[in-house]
Amino acid sequence: MNNIYLALAALTLSTGCGASRPPPNDHLASAIAAVSAAQAAGAAQAPRAALQLKLAEEQVAQAREMMKRGQHERADYMTLRAFNDAQLAMALAREQQANAMLEEASEEADSAAQPAP
Repeated sequence: MNNIYLALAALTLSTGCGASRPPPNDHLASAIAAVSAAQAAGAAQAPRAALQLKLAEEQVAQAREMMKRGQHERADYMTLRAFNDAQLAMALAREQQANAMLEEASEEADSAAQPAP
């Protein structure tokens, strides 16, 4: 009886280990799109955003390599990291742009408020 349980356990483990995860093509496409959006938002020109953009680009490249090696689960996690870093880069770039616009508007308001000589 114990031999049957051991055989079932071994069969279950070998079946689970042999099952492979499909390539994360959808997540990779989302990460690539997020990187492109961050680039379009000017993340490369914003110092704080540039680091996150660079990380996202490197993570997309790493995910592609992992997929080539058949490491689909690791590649999937890497695409999710790339997506999130690209989203952060875009948010930081937009924040910098908003702060620059605020500063410019504030300067214009200050100069308009000063009396003419």
